[in-house]
Amino acid sequence: MANSNILMTYVQCNELTPINASLEVLSKAVELGKENGLEVVVLLIGKFDETTEKTCRDYGAAKIIEIEQETYNIQSYGEILVQLTEKYAPMAILSGATPEGKEIMAYASSKLDTAAITNVSEIRLQDGLEFTITLYGGAVLRDIVVNSEKTKFVVFNSGACKKLLAPVETAEIVKENFADAAKDLRTIIKESVTEIAESVNLEEAEIIVACGRGMATEEGMKLVKDLAELLGGVIGATRPVTESGLVARTQQVGQSGKIVSPKLYIGCGVSGAVQHVSGILGSDYIVAINKDEDAPIFDVADIGIVGDGMSILPMLMEEIKKAKA
Repeated sequence: MANSNILMTYVQCNELTPINASLEVLSKAVELGKENGLEVVVLLIGKFDETTEKTCRDYGAAKIIEIEQETYNIQSYGEILVQLTEKYAPMAILSGATPEGKEIMAYASSKLDTAAITNVSEIRLQDGLEFTITLYGGAVLRDIVVNSEKTKFVVFNSGACKKLLAPVETAEIVKENFADAAKDLRTIIKESVTEIAESVNLEEAEIIVACGRGMATEEGMKLVKDLAELLGGVIGATRPVTESGLVARTQQVGQSGKIVSPKLYIGCGVSGAVQHVSGILGSDYIVAINKDEDAPIFDVADIGIVGDGMSILPMLMEEIKKAKA
């Protein structure tokens, strides 16, 4: 049976630095904890140091459980979650919707014979935990209640929560050791080879300039790159553009690519298919440039510019340069 007073958040790190998706979820957990008198606990699995702990404290972590692991493995990490759940019996464990987060939450929930709750956009505590989940790529929102006394494994959509600083001076650090979690591994990752484009982390980017089919030429792509460079942002793309080979698949934004939540998203020649739009709804500000005034992306844009991106982008960059001068 779950402990009704403990709320855990799995914080994933990239080179010792907690990622945005995890800090977003931690902020939501801290908010829920303050409103309902819950003990919020951060889970760190892998490699971390004092700067990792400080970042967690900056976002409200007053208690951190640390489990050292050399490398990521779905089985060992999943077994650690299982054993943590059996030891602490939290009411819920929250995670961001990263590939790693989704894998280990599914693993642990399966081993413990309970469902993982995915595509979550909101969480509330009334008589029990209640969730709002997204369906059909975000086109439908549904409120659900899971009638179970077991720990709930909850995966939040990227951008569903906002990072909010809530610094605490000190945090209780608890060192755990689950050495048997790494026994009898079915698969051991010896080496990971990735594309150079993997270094462009769309989920962490504050500014994204996306190339759609309407700008999918070498000349159009150059303008998109120039605008992204001028703004200090990164390049994203729709699925047809990545399939054309102009942009690496690792930079695809949307339901079948990366779910992003930048401060500024600029869609250049992006029509706004629901699969793409569902991946950008967490953006703070959306600018759409398309020559079709009926393009669906204008329905979600904060600013819409009707016109040919090949003409508009040079004028836009000129104005940006003047503003910077």
